[in-house]
Amino acid sequence: YWRLLEKHGDPKILWPQWCAKNKDERLREIVAVGAFLTQRTSWHNADLALRNLKREGFLSLKKLANLTDLSTLRELIKPAGFYQTKPQRLMNFAQFVTGEYRSLTRLKKEGLDGIRSRLLKLYGVGPETADTILLYSLDKPSFVIDEYTKRFVQKENLTQNFAYSDLKNLFEKNLSQDTEIYQNYHILIIVD
Repeated sequence: YWRLLEKHGDPKILWPQWCAKNKDERLREIVAVGAFLTQRTSWHNADLALRNLKREGFLSLKKLANLTDLSTLRELIKPAGFYQTKPQRLMNFAQFVTGEYRSLTRLKKEGLDGIRSRLLKLYGVGPETADTILLYSLDKPSFVIDEYTKRFVQKENLTQNFAYSDLKNLFEKNLSQDTEIYQNYHILIIVD
């Protein structure tokens, strides 16, 4: 962690929105939507889709939850790939949040394990997406294991076991349970 920090500098400068300490509801929504759009694609392509959503006024969980026709959404998020499945995933997540909690700020008040369990039951939400939402949108200490993390672990020869839950335990048992450290470390791994 310290070596990466010295090499790349403050992660808050690299990813200011995702690491913001005092996120408002709008920023929480952008980060959560981004977690879906980055599934199996590059950040560049996800960012193009986010810009499309913003330009057309669909970068809101309330608007996504109230959609009746997903064709417009499919076109807007096409750069992020999987445009046949991601719209339904986004809409289901938006309906879950707005229907049961009204906002991500209210969802944030729930306990980490309870939220993670509920997120994992949603269509299209696997461990990586759930942990990304928890860590970056809801500011909960839940370490994200993605391809960047797996490559880092392999390069540093930290373990031979690459199962998601085992890698997550490796980081969470060896780091202070601190959202800021988890966010910083994960971002440093990505940019390395």
